[in-house]
Amino acid sequence: MDHAQILALIAALSGTPQADPFAPLRATAARPEAVVSIEACPRPLPDQEIEGVSLICGRVKVPEERARSGGKVIPLAFAVLKATSRFPEPDPVVYLQGGPGGSALTQIPLIERLFRPWRDRRDIVMFDQRSAGISGLSASCADMLSSNAYEIVRPEAGTTLPALAKACVAELEKLGVPLPVYNTTQNALDVPLVVKALGYGDYNLYGISYGTKLALEVMRVAPQGLRSVIIDGVAPSWVNLYNALALKNDEAVQHLVDQCAADKACNDAYPDLGRIFNETLDKAAKGDIVFQGQKVPVEVVAAPIITRNGKYNSAPITRFIPAYIYELWRGKEMPTVELLTAAKFDTPRADDAAVLKAAGALDAGQQGLIQQILDNTAIAARAEKGSARAVAALRDANESTRAFGPLVHLFDQELSGALREVIRADRSKARSVLADYTAMQNARPGKAVLQGFVERHTDGAARARLSNLIAGMSEKELQGSFTVIRRDSLKTFTPFFYEFFLDVYACQEDIPFSSLEGYRAAAAGLRYPQIGPLSDPLAKGFFEACAQFKPQPRDNWHTPVQSAIPTLSFGSLFDIQTPASWAKAATERLSNAQVFMIPEAGHGALIYQPCVGEMGVAFVDNPKRKFDNSCAESIRVDWHIAPWVGRPKP
Repeated sequence: MDHAQILALIAALSGTPQADPFAPLRATAARPEAVVSIEACPRPLPDQEIEGVSLICGRVKVPEERARSGGKVIPLAFAVLKATSRFPEPDPVVYLQGGPGGSALTQIPLIERLFRPWRDRRDIVMFDQRSAGISGLSASCADMLSSNAYEIVRPEAGTTLPALAKACVAELEKLGVPLPVYNTTQNALDVPLVVKALGYGDYNLYGISYGTKLALEVMRVAPQGLRSVIIDGVAPSWVNLYNALALKNDEAVQHLVDQCAADKACNDAYPDLGRIFNETLDKAAKGDIVFQGQKVPVEVVAAPIITRNGKYNSAPITRFIPAYIYELWRGKEMPTVELLTAAKFDTPRADDAAVLKAAGALDAGQQGLIQQILDNTAIAARAEKGSARAVAALRDANESTRAFGPLVHLFDQELSGALREVIRADRSKARSVLADYTAMQNARPGKAVLQGFVERHTDGAARARLSNLIAGMSEKELQGSFTVIRRDSLKTFTPFFYEFFLDVYACQEDIPFSSLEGYRAAAAGLRYPQIGPLSDPLAKGFFEACAQFKPQPRDNWHTPVQSAIPTLSFGSLFDIQTPASWAKAATERLSNAQVFMIPEAGHGALIYQPCVGEMGVAFVDNPKRKFDNSCAESIRVDWHIAPWVGRPKP
């Protein structure tokens, strides 16, 4: 952070920014009839972003049921990252989050980093979809949460997601929440409403995972103003997504086998890798592979294939996998197996010792300079972390004093301390404390509600201090306290709601198009059959949870989208969530689409390979541009050749 950014931060925190790039949006939000409102952004935020200057958040109201005139509206949480150019293009890039049920706004730092290449010229818009993330309160079952809060936070034997989902669905139905309108088609119709409410005309879409399914549906039902589309980690609605739970690992193995076979060095060292992989899996299933005195199960054989997806902050371990498989199959020396298992199937990272060892051939003066560089690197890393902590603390302090008022932070601290003491003295009270605290998230803000909670769960000096704080709260501070309670509750129940919100979509839209029988039939045709059972628990749990929902079939939902909107489709070769082949399947009726398969990338190629972002920026700048395959071709795998390769047979 430089001095200009620090001054901008001070101006924003003091409420007097020198220039307000969001002035038109604030003016729109100030109108009595406005469907958009401005509010504080959820934490954490990127260190360099200045809320209100380069970043703004709020809500856009959309109709819950479009068929009902004048019906209920639901607020969708949004964030806008302002373009860094003084002369930005008018059409933003709108990011569609995956899941379904995932939250974009709780991942602003990651999304800002990924979409930084586009911000040279365009705003980045993101929002949490209906029944997803911060926008999910309209489909939140408060009574079930408060009754089962302890079981959700600390699951015990017998506590299952299907049972909790059933209770949640029953409560929502009793409240009259129309679950059938929480679907991808309605999400797609929400997209242009959000874009228009934020003051934009034409726009571009970038969807990852479920966001690709949503982007394709926008192309189907609300294409007006849609200038270009990028889909990455593709899941088209006409693919039997949940039947294919076992196919994903199978396809990733085959991509590895094909990559090795296409490379002379790899193929010479590890010939016929597909057969060897299958034989290794069979040996593991029979208990015939032993490493360090322990039998190696099938899941350990498959671990390198499965674990590399999601490790986007380190170099992929692809280069080691053929040697790893061959060593397990041979049953002799296993240096690669030792390397990967010791590193927990991550690429071993260099440390100071490795750097100094590499510098051993330099003279003493050069080695001293290398040591100085290492010291400076460590100091810079500590300074960066310290600055980030300071910025976060400044934001929190500002929110406490300006947005909420000073008593909110003090009350929250005092209450947290008092409750810790209560639970430490009597752990049996944890259940009722958590239940009552959770129940307040949907209560109408009032001092009597807070006072009732304090009287039920505290006593003595702690109760007196808390009561005095409640009595002294202004209306703004009272509202702020309930905002903190809702935030805490959302954070506590995020794991449950991520699963539940996913089921709201998947179980209504994809059942009975997918089924446990269909999953088993698809798994029976795997090229690597022993991998199939690894997905059985996931499939069983998913279809059990779906029994709590009523299928909601829709016309054309499982029909391929037909469109001429320029589209870029990316498949990743070690994606085990949405197989790379689906990137091609999604474009069968898209007349203006280009498809690219990206090696050394998992779910969401943009996260793994910089050239994907470079291509994406060029495409959004000129959607008519045709690309060659240079991005994929620039990504090479330097296959690891184990020390035993080529030795004479004993």
